Amino acid sequence: MQDFNCKDRAVNYTITGHMSGSELGVQMDCAFEGPRIKRWRVDKQGTRTEDARSMTPGEFDDVWSQIGGIGWENLKNCTNGTEGKNDPLYKWVIKDDQNSNAFECQSVTAPFPYNSLVDPLDVAAQRSGKQLGDDEPADLKKYDKKDKQK
Repeated sequence: MQDFNCKDRAVNYTITGHMSGSELGVQMDCAFEGPRIKRWRVDKQGTRTEDARSMTPGEFDDVWSQIGGIGWENLKNCTNGTEGKNDPLYKWVIKDDQNSNAFECQSVTAPFPYNSLVDPLDVAAQRSGKQLGDDEPADLKKYDKKDKQK
């Protein structure tokens, strides 16, 4: 049994308009069901797939320390100058018992330091060992069938 103080910590990011689906997201929080991480994906047809798992207090604190080291309290909307209107839109909402912040960035991939908020959450969410749905878009599967016919 580990001591754990939630401190109302929560972090959430979503990506809309990504090539793997119309929405992807990961959320880590602790206020309602203890430390947990949840991820989801909505494919281009609107089908939502999600999973969630409990985290140990130590694992939660480790991921939170990586996120806290970025200075999320001071981040603003990203204006990296390379975003296009068709690029994915990343949105973050982060809070604890003292601060809260929400910001976004439209870019093919999250630029530094914003990527440092995505990566530890993705790694923690992936520890479930399961793949979240099919990673090949349906519109590309038709090419697999053509290759098999040869």
